[in-house]
Parts: sequence; C-alpha cells; structure tokens
Amino acid sequence: MSGPIVSVIMATYNHADFVQEAIESVLLQDGVEFEFLIADDGSSDATRDVVASIIDPRIKFFPNTVNRGACVVTNELIAKSSGKYIALMNSDDSWVDKDKLSYQVKVLEDMPNVGACFGKAQFVDVNGDRIEKSSLAFGTAFDKENRSQGQWLRYFFDFGNCICHPSMLIRRSCYESVGVYNNRLRQLPDFDMWIRLVKHYDIYISDRELINFRVLPGENASSQTSENSIRTINEHYIIANTFFDNVSSQILIDGFSDLLVFKDIPSRTHQDIEIAKLFLIENQWLGKPYKMIGLSKMFNLFNSAKHIEVLEKEYGLDDRWYQKIMSEVDVLRPKFVAEVKDKARTLKSILLYPKYLLLKFFKRSFS
Repeated sequence: MSGPIVSVIMATYNHADFVQEAIESVLLQDGVEFEFLIADDGSSDATRDVVASIIDPRIKFFPNTVNRGACVVTNELIAKSSGKYIALMNSDDSWVDKDKLSYQVKVLEDMPNVGACFGKAQFVDVNGDRIEKSSLAFGTAFDKENRSQGQWLRYFFDFGNCICHPSMLIRRSCYESVGVYNNRLRQLPDFDMWIRLVKHYDIYISDRELINFRVLPGENASSQTSENSIRTINEHYIIANTFFDNVSSQILIDGFSDLLVFKDIPSRTHQDIEIAKLFLIENQWLGKPYKMIGLSKMFNLFNSAKHIEVLEKEYGLDDRWYQKIMSEVDVLRPKFVAEVKDKARTLKSILLYPKYLLLKFFKRSFS
C-alpha cells in the first residue's frame, strides 16, 4: 500500500477558538490521499484539548507543552512527514474549497518545472465573516501575476513579500534542496524561504482564492504593532545581506538587466560588483539599509586584488569614488546628529549673549 501523496502540516498555538474550523477544512479535502500532522507549540489556552478531541486516522498529533517557535515546530513536522508534496496550514485559518489539495496537486503534476503552487486569499474576521479587500491596507497584497524566477527576485528586492504562505503546496524536494525555515526570523521566515526558492525553482500563483485568511488585529504575526514593525525592518536587513547568495548569472540578468552595467555579466568578479552596485541604487522599499549593505560589500571588493582591478579599469571606480559615496549615504544619520549639534551651539549662543543678539535683532529690524 502506497503512502499519502500529500502531507498537511500545522503548528498550533493559542488558537482554541479557531483550530477546529482549520482542522475540519483539511479533513473535508477530497480527491487526494493525505496525512495530517499537527504539533502544538506550548499553547497556554485549550488548543491542545481541542485538537486531541478530533479523532481521524489521518491525523498525527504531537502535543508539545513548551513554546519554542513556529519554525522549530514546522521544521520538525516536515521531517516527520512522508508525502511527495507538503501543504502548510495555519491554525487560525481555513481552506475555502474541498478540492484545494487535489487542484494544487494537479498543477504540480502538470508543471514539473514548478516547485510550489500558491493561491490568493479571502480575508475573514474573528467571527469568520468576510472582510472586503478594499477595506484593508494589505487587501491586494497576495494578488500578484505570475512571472519568471528573475522577475520574482526583482519584485522581492524592490517591494518585499507578496506570497500567501498558508495557501502553499510545495514539493518535498524543494525543502531538501534549499533548506527549511529559520527560527531566528519571526516576521519573515516565509519571505526568506521564497528568496531561496525562486533561485532554483519556478513558482505558480493561482487565480483562485484558496484560503480564508483570518485577520486578528494585534495578534497576527504580521500585525503592524510597533514591536513587529521594528523587528520586520531588522529582519529585512538580515535577509538582504544574503539576498543574492547562490544566484545564477542568468537569473540575475533576467530580473535586473535594466540596472546592470554589463548586461551579459562576463565573469563572477563582474557579478560580485554588479550585486554590490544594486544595493547602492535608490530603492523606496529599503533604501538606506540596502545602501549600508552596498557600502559593506563594496568595501570588501576594494580589498580584493582581482575585484579592484576590474572596478578601476572597467567600472571607473576607485578609492576616491568610494570615499565620496561614504559621505553621501546617511544611513546612521550622522548628518542629522551634526545638524542637531549645530542648532544646540546656536541655542547656547543665544542664551549666553541675549543682550547682544537682541540689540542686533532690533538694529536689523528698524534700520
């Protein structure tokens, strides 16, 4: 007897009010054999009890009592799973249709070059009532057109994440090739995954709305709280440092040819330089953090004999250029600090010499 073709995995955490709906939407799937692996991440509410009360031979439940992080639990479930394809489910969401899995399996069977299939989302509130996309600032965030690997990488570089993670069906071989999720990242482990994924595989975005994405203000990992916003920018910076690692010249040309000096990237040395220069181009998304990375990468290239020769002879860039750029990229805001100090000195002068300044003011005003 052959095993299941799909492994559905779900990490649960403090979603006692929603987890039953999530599980039932998976168990209702038809047209495909699947196993359902669920692991709790140390919930402090009744989530484990709710999950344990649902009896189905396809479910394997791991009721962990220690909170270690969603990525740790998810990675363990991936390792325990056996399916050719893996679907991820959030414990507060639900799938829209009963053929979600069978539909995506067919997509991947028909498109062997595609590593993962995603869909769009419809948004629901705490009560399960639909929220119109037009009423949400991020309502159309997942409504993206398909594009090539290089163009996906370019979109991620320019605009950030836009893929609906819980709508995914992915080949097991993708995880084996590019690795699993990084638990050091709380806001953007999926974005980090997509960057790695599109360097090796095509991805496909279906026009179908495959998931009921629950919006819980202040509770979702993506909620725009002050803490999450700060962490998101910091994680973007960390991810950007390795954004172009292991990228092929073909993918780089495909996505960034309009920004490259040498459109054909004649050597690895040229590619290193072109990548460093990309970080120094104006970017509305992460302009200053990108430029800090660009300065660091350029610094290292200028300390490499083989790179500095190409920089000087073929790009016309030397130490003088680098020193000039260093004075223009105000990443750590030294210009702001200098201006504050100047204003402080001016204020001090006013306080120390009030009579002189008043006389000077009246002289100018009435002369």
